[in-house]
Amino acid sequence: MFENLNFSLSPLCVLPEQREELAQLYPVIDQRWHQKFDRLSLLVTVRDRGTLVAAGLVHDSIVAPTDSMNAVELGCMAVRPEYRRLGIRQHVTSLRLEHAVRSGKTPIIVIDAQNPASWAFYERSELWERERSFEQEGRLKFIYRATQAAWEWVENLPQASEDCLDISTALPSIPAPCFATAPATQPMLGVPLPFGEQVSALPML
Repeated sequence: MFENLNFSLSPLCVLPEQREELAQLYPVIDQRWHQKFDRLSLLVTVRDRGTLVAAGLVHDSIVAPTDSMNAVELGCMAVRPEYRRLGIRQHVTSLRLEHAVRSGKTPIIVIDAQNPASWAFYERSELWERERSFEQEGRLKFIYRATQAAWEWVENLPQASEDCLDISTALPSIPAPCFATAPATQPMLGVPLPFGEQVSALPML
């Protein structure tokens, strides 16, 4: 049913009109949401025939009490309800993890303890380990950071020839626009397999 998914990566800032479109994915748009987008180093968007269906980013506006040095957070992950349980979240996380590692940073991710499906996923993955738990606004949260296995995984990936990538599925679709407005300066990213073939190529994060 969802054969025409495009994964688009951009390491540059998001323009106001593009941020307005992105805001439609998220249930809460507040100052903290804008802070993360102000400090992003990578934005991953997913489109189905031009319609934005998912997004996630890497940013350094970190408020979680991590002990990790030089950390960046994989945050603001959102997928439209009708596109969930397709592996989109895992693909987007893999792309963001790769970017963070290639940038020489320590990737972390913050998960609400009331979201057991998410934190159980990271508990099972060899690429992530729980660093600590903490309370924020009365809610228990977990910080996960990338393990040495994550660095080894990235080392075995091919590097791309472009910074801004459109990763399309086998069938033609409307290209997903990159949000880049100037030549990219970020490290290169590996090109995953087409969406329909990625499950065996990307690890369980």
